Amino acid sequence: MRFLHLNETAEWCRDHGMVIAEDHFDLLPDDRLSHASRILYAPDGPVGREAEVVETCIAMLGTWDECLLWPTDWDIWEASEDWPRYYGARGARGERASLSVKPGHLFTSSELPDLRGFFAMVIEAGWDAHVLPASGTIIERRLWNSHDGWIDFHSSFPEFLRELAV
Repeated sequence: MRFLHLNETAEWCRDHGMVIAEDHFDLLPDDRLSHASRILYAPDGPVGREAEVVETCIAMLGTWDECLLWPTDWDIWEASEDWPRYYGARGARGERASLSVKPGHLFTSSELPDLRGFFAMVIEAGWDAHVLPASGTIIERRLWNSHDGWIDFHSSFPEFLRELAV
């Protein structure tokens, strides 16, 4: 697992065909990923289903060589953020830079447990974040977690996230 500076995160996205906003702080929509679905998992705040949401989303990513988890906004639901846990997880992997300095979390396919753990922290904290699985330089799916308790799934082919009863 590697943590990427914002410019490295943007470069990784560009190298994989994603279009970056002019300010480099977010992705623009991708017309190639024209099939979309949404799950609403916590519209009124945490409901204890975050682990199920993570597993559903990870399953939707299919197979990949590397996957970028890119939080783009945090400090929205400050009461839900567990900064000591998050920075403890970063520190356990040798990273000392802050999330604002190195927002990209790049995982290889052998680091799936780490992706699960960090994605769970993102969901539990109520952060906005992209999840971008890549096979080679191709991205055929992407997830967007909203701080408002929903996830959009975009794909180049018809697929749907299964609904979660909340």
